[in-house]
Amino acid sequence: MDLLTSLKKRPLYRYFVLFVIILLIACLKQFMTLLLLTIIFAYLAMNAGKRVSHFLKLSRSLSIALVYVIFIGVIVFAIDRGANTVIHQFDSMVKLATHINWHANSFLETIYKNFHQYIASVNTSQLISQGLTQLNQVGHVLYELILALLFSFIFSMTYPQLRLWSMNFLHSPYKKFFGEFYIIVHRFIIILGKLFEVQLMICLINTAIMMVVLAFLQFPYLLGFTVMIFILGLIPVFGVIISLIPLTITAFIIGDWNTVIIILVAIAFIHFFESYFLHPHFMSHRTHMPILVILLNLIIMEKMFGVWGLVIGLPILTFLLDFFRIQKFNN
Repeated sequence: MDLLTSLKKRPLYRYFVLFVIILLIACLKQFMTLLLLTIIFAYLAMNAGKRVSHFLKLSRSLSIALVYVIFIGVIVFAIDRGANTVIHQFDSMVKLATHINWHANSFLETIYKNFHQYIASVNTSQLISQGLTQLNQVGHVLYELILALLFSFIFSMTYPQLRLWSMNFLHSPYKKFFGEFYIIVHRFIIILGKLFEVQLMICLINTAIMMVVLAFLQFPYLLGFTVMIFILGLIPVFGVIISLIPLTITAFIIGDWNTVIIILVAIAFIHFFESYFLHPHFMSHRTHMPILVILLNLIIMEKMFGVWGLVIGLPILTFLLDFFRIQKFNN
């Protein structure tokens, strides 16, 4: 069945409902981070709660509460370790800058001159203003993270009651519209959740490999760097590359160019392993997309939605292909 035949057979109101949902998302754009975090947290918590309930024979509510206690504990630990790592790395960079012989070779001398010229051209007041803006953004992200945890917890705990109450919409005079609305939103959430679970698995494997490499090199603040690699690993493909910057700087601080080369080789290996084995292996039965399509999709979505585009770009494309019956998504 070709696309035109599929479009003709599908009721027109389904496309109208999708258009309404897109308009609604556009109107709620400023709340997208909060909404997406809430959806992801709730989906993962309810799935984890089912497994905990099955193995520990606990009630649904108690299982979900236990999942959130563990999850919040992990987040607090991650923030603490991550902050300590950043502070110590900054301190190490300052010591390196003050003790290194910048005139030892032409390469270091060029770096010194360029950096000195940049410092001379920087407007101090502008730099302070930018720093305060960045600090405000960090505070806003933490605020949304706390709200998302709270909302997702309430949603997860009261899901049976919410589901029962939402049935009123399906018995209203506009039941056809709300029925299609539910089907579309539910389908997207399922796709988002399933693909996020796959990315989480890929991220855990990448983090474990990189942790072994860092332990072999006797990296300082191993747990902090492990947390950073894990968080960046949630960004498909590009997360591994982004982690290269702090890792190579630290490698240079604690060792020499040989240590930097080992880190570069390890990152290149993990990137190759993720791109050509993990993604095709874990994503193939879900999306059936070539790695080139995934990369192009991530680049386009990042331009459209920023950092969130890297996270939800693949679920959006997968959903659209599934919705228009171009390529069915396998649950």
